[in-house]
Amino acid sequence: MQLKKKLEVVVKDKPDVSKKFIAVSVILLIAAALISFILRQGWPLIVLVSLLLVGKPRWWSVIILGFAYTVYVRSGWPLVASVFFAILGKPRKWWPIPAGIAFALVEVLSFYLSERPLGITRGTTVMGSIATAIIAPKHASGVSYWGIYEPYIDWTMAVLLGTTLGSFLSARYSGDFKIKAVPELWKQSRGKSVFNRWLWVFLAGILMGFAARIGGGCISGVLISGAIQLAPSGFIFMFSVWIGGVLSTFLFYRSRTIVVRRED
Repeated sequence: MQLKKKLEVVVKDKPDVSKKFIAVSVILLIAAALISFILRQGWPLIVLVSLLLVGKPRWWSVIILGFAYTVYVRSGWPLVASVFFAILGKPRKWWPIPAGIAFALVEVLSFYLSERPLGITRGTTVMGSIATAIIAPKHASGVSYWGIYEPYIDWTMAVLLGTTLGSFLSARYSGDFKIKAVPELWKQSRGKSVFNRWLWVFLAGILMGFAARIGGGCISGVLISGAIQLAPSGFIFMFSVWIGGVLSTFLFYRSRTIVVRRED
């Protein structure tokens, strides 16, 4: 009985973290707004709002961030995107049907805004072209491949940055973000060695990048963007990925069973 009373006292005396966070956030926002007004630049407010979203994501902080970026870039897209993110970004996992519809909308926006399909590995290729042009400009000028992927910063590099930051913010917002050096499935199949895990990831990344360049694109660039345009290469790539993934699972992991189930 005494232990129960002590626990009740501890719970009652526990400070309300959310209220303190809101109060501190308001004070910092006012300070950042004043600094931005004095400097006549919006970046202090943008940086602070972004840090608040990463530190403790809430629906209202997502809306504020979208509004801040809308004012900063003088475009309504960030605010519209923040509203959709605040509503749709909370679930930890999506059922494939709504996820597929959402990705289809992203593909449509890609054609509308950039007049080309979405692709992720093109950005890494452009980065390689820029690095080659800086380190060995004579060699870069003599390679015909770099004539296709010229060493200029384009929107595909922004896709790399946006995908990374967007995934991180989505995981933080949904409460699913965890740092795991070795996933549980890997521990069961390949052991707990962090070096072994990262070595295989590094090698797999090299193989996937090399294969994407040989095939002329990656999962997003060939499979998804190709399939929505009814390109034969997209469907060939699709079945190849499925078959290769199943075979790799049987060969690489110590499992003889594949389970498909819906997680609520």
